[in-house]
Amino acid sequence: MKKLFIMITALSMVIAGSNGVFAMSSNSTPAPPPPAADAKMFDRYVSIGDSLTQGFMGVGVDQTRQPWAYPNRIAQKMGTDFNQALLKFPGFYVNIEDIAKGNIRWYQYYYVITGGKRVDNYDDQEILNNFAITGSDISTAQYSTGEEGGFYKLVLGKKGRPMVDQALDRKPTFATIFLGNNDLLGAALRCNLDELTPTKIFKADYARLVSRVRSELKENGGSIQGIAMANLPDVSCIAFLDADPNPDSPAGTVKPFFLYQSTETLRLTPADIEKIQERHAEFNNVIKEAALSNGWALVDVNETFTDIKENGRGLLRADGSASSRVIDAEYLGGLFSLDGVHPSVTGASVAANTFIEAINEDYGTQIGYVDEYNTSEQDTLYIAPYDPRTIVNSWIGKGLYFLVDLFA
Repeated sequence: MKKLFIMITALSMVIAGSNGVFAMSSNSTPAPPPPAADAKMFDRYVSIGDSLTQGFMGVGVDQTRQPWAYPNRIAQKMGTDFNQALLKFPGFYVNIEDIAKGNIRWYQYYYVITGGKRVDNYDDQEILNNFAITGSDISTAQYSTGEEGGFYKLVLGKKGRPMVDQALDRKPTFATIFLGNNDLLGAALRCNLDELTPTKIFKADYARLVSRVRSELKENGGSIQGIAMANLPDVSCIAFLDADPNPDSPAGTVKPFFLYQSTETLRLTPADIEKIQERHAEFNNVIKEAALSNGWALVDVNETFTDIKENGRGLLRADGSASSRVIDAEYLGGLFSLDGVHPSVTGASVAANTFIEAINEDYGTQIGYVDEYNTSEQDTLYIAPYDPRTIVNSWIGKGLYFLVDLFA
């Protein structure tokens, strides 16, 4: 999966210049302070997750978009502090949009080449709230340390303890958990069912995670007063995958969006999709059982994604009412960033509200809505879309197609 992201980033560097400095404002209308009871529960909020939680968008993580990540938007509405391991622009890997629109100065690629740089130089490690790491799955979230390098080092510190340990060391009063996507996602990104985590292993790893978190609940002598645990969206129908025009493929076959056409090793047939969806359902049953048996909020991300896929979504305003502006789950439909896997700035606000609704329903709190409509007005990809498919489906796409097929 890492090789795939690197190749997409390399492709984007070929197709665009670098003649500007990108700056995206992360300011939004301040939320009214929550009720006192809410403030106590949300005094120290931490988030545990993967790239969807870290703020990965368009094949990159950087300081201009991380403030738009869904847990930070939730924290703003909770009225609580939320510190992130911000990565110096243009980040570690590079957002396709920034390259295509010429937002990066040539010298800024230094940070990419040298493996990324923390804005705080690791000085704020003890006060972090977002411990999510791109590429993390249920197992690595509990066992991988900063010595793994890459995003692990950038979030955890050079020799930092695992994600879950550091998050719980913060003595949180509330935590969100959105893990397991990478136990499914490799099968979709690399079109390889061998990358699906076996359900038996997933269930055992998730049970360990739940036990570890449970031990820190207030009633068990810890600090945690509430947990929101998210299930997983169906990765077999993300915008990364589109219809395969290859006449030799079975009807209903899909391929990565940037390929000119599929091969036998870079495609998902209807039979493959069915197997991914079966595993997806099994994983979500594990998560549902864990949340409900412990009395924690179950965040139905899968239902939200499926509804947007089938019906689109009228972006919500701050009062929770739907606007006339509609996004969908197609490529450049508003929900996804340019990689077709991770949410856009607007999509992250939708994720935030999905969590907020579940938390309010389960805990009787009154966290306000994130203004999705206002967010879309500040989402540069929504305001000025760029479509890399016009390039990748040419000779460049054929070259990338060869490389991905070689390494897959």
